[in-house]
Amino acid sequence: MGMTIASALRVRGRRISLAALAALLCLPALPAAADPSPAAPAPAAPSPPGARAVSWVPCDPPDEGARCGSVAVPVNWDHPSASGSAQVRIAVRPARDRARRVGVLMFNPGGPGAGAADIAAREDWAEFWFPSELLDRFDVVGVDPRGVPGSTPVVCADPVDPEVSRFPRTPAEARRLSEANSAFAASCLKGTGPLAAHLDTDIVARDLDAVRAALGEPTISFLGVSYGTMLAQAYAERYPSRVRALVLDGVVDRSLPPARLVLDGAAAVQDGLARFAARCAATEACVLRGKDVTAELRRMDARAERGEVRAGGRAVTAEELRLAVNDGLNTPLADGMLAAGIRDAVDRGDGTALTSLSRYQAWSEYARYRAIICQDVPRARATALVGLADAAGRRGPVLRGASEMWDIVSGCAGWPGPSRWTPHAWRVPATVTPLLLSGAHDVATPRRWAESVHRGLPGSTLVRWDGDGHAAWPAHNRCAMRAAVTYLTDLTPPASTTCPADQAVTGAGS
Repeated sequence: MGMTIASALRVRGRRISLAALAALLCLPALPAAADPSPAAPAPAAPSPPGARAVSWVPCDPPDEGARCGSVAVPVNWDHPSASGSAQVRIAVRPARDRARRVGVLMFNPGGPGAGAADIAAREDWAEFWFPSELLDRFDVVGVDPRGVPGSTPVVCADPVDPEVSRFPRTPAEARRLSEANSAFAASCLKGTGPLAAHLDTDIVARDLDAVRAALGEPTISFLGVSYGTMLAQAYAERYPSRVRALVLDGVVDRSLPPARLVLDGAAAVQDGLARFAARCAATEACVLRGKDVTAELRRMDARAERGEVRAGGRAVTAEELRLAVNDGLNTPLADGMLAAGIRDAVDRGDGTALTSLSRYQAWSEYARYRAIICQDVPRARATALVGLADAAGRRGPVLRGASEMWDIVSGCAGWPGPSRWTPHAWRVPATVTPLLLSGAHDVATPRRWAESVHRGLPGSTLVRWDGDGHAAWPAHNRCAMRAAVTYLTDLTPPASTTCPADQAVTGAGS
C-alpha cells in the first residue's frame, strides 16, 4: 500500500530510476562493500519433496552479481493439478561475504502490483535499497508476485472512469460506482483467465514458500514494506516455523473493518496536509510559501468543479486532483513537485504536474494494484459508501476524505465474491518475534495501526520514528533502518525503540 518512493515516485509523469531518485533525495550514498565483486553462490540445500526447481536464465540487463530465473506455481494452490500453472520471476543477489552469510532475505517493496526482482537484479538499485551490511550477509531474493509483469501478469481494462464519482453522495451514485467496479473485475477475469481470481496474500505467501523450497532454504528472513507487511503477516500465519526474522515497515492492521481503515486514513491525511503546509511555510524554496495551503486547495477544487483545470487534453475532476495531492503526501521528498502542482492548477488551470503524482497516471499499474488489493481488503456495501464518505470528509475535511484507504474501499465495493481475507488479529506463535517500524506522520499506514499490532504480539518490538513519509524504507529514516539491519543480522532487538526525524530528509523545496 502507499506510493513507496522506490517504486512509484514520478517526476513529470516519468518513472525515475532508483539511481536518479538517490540523487533527487540528496541523501548520503549507502556505503559500498570493500570488495564489489560477489562470490559465486553457494550450492543450494536439497529441496523438500514436491518443490519446483528454479529455471535459471540470464538477468536482463546482465549483472554478474545476480542470478535470475522463475519458479512454476499452481494457479490455484487448493487444486494444483487441475488449475494450470503460473510463472513467478525471482532474482537472487548472493551475499558478498560468504564466510559470514546469514541466509536468505526476501522482501516486498509495497504496492501491490510492484515487483522486487529488478531491485535485487540490478546492482545500483540493490545498493540504493539495502544497506551494505544486508548485502554482505544475506542472499537478497526479490520476487515478482503473481499478477505483476515479469511473472504471469494480470491484464485488466482501465479501472478509472472520471465520469463515475469515487465519493458518492446518493444511493444512485453509490450503485453506479459499484457497477463500475464490478465491470472492472470482469475485465480482469476476461483478460487474464482464472489467475485473476487467485492473487491474494495467502496465495502469494504460498508462492514465496515455493521459492524458498526451490532455493533449498529451511527458513527465510523477510522485509515487508507497506502492502509487504500484509504479505509478511500472511506468510507468518501459514508458515511460522519457516520464519527466521521478520521486519514490517509501514504496518497495516489487518484486524480492522473497512470503516475504521477509512476514518484512520482520512485523519492521517489531514495531519499530513498540516505538516506539508508547515514545511512550506518554513522553506524559502516552496512556491506556496506565504500562502494559506488550505485556501489554495479550496481554490483548486472550485476551479476543477467549474471544469477549468486540464491535463492530458481533458478537464480533470476535483476528485482526481485531491487524490493526486494525497499521493504526493506520501513523501516529503516530493514537496516541491506537490507545491508546484497545486500552484499550476490554481493559477494556470494546468493539472499536468499535479496529476503526474497520482497513481491513476499509469492506469495499467493502477489496474494491477486494484485487481490485487481488492482480494485482500474487507468489502464495504455500496449502500454504506454514502455515509462513510460523509464521515471520512469530517475526519479529513481539506481533501474531503481522500486517502489511500478510501481509494481502496470505494474501489472494491461491488467486487464479485467475498474478500479472501476476514479481518482478524495476527495469529502467530510466540516464536515469531517481528520488528515493526512506524513513522509518526505516515499518511498511508497510520501509527495507531502499528501500535495495535504491537499490543497483540507480546514478542514484537516497535520502533517509533519521528518525521514525515510513508514507511522508513528506503530513504525516510536511517535510524529505523539501522535498527532493522541489526535485528535481521543478529536477531537482536534494538537498544532504543525511538528514532528522531532524519535531518537528511527535507521537503518543501522546488
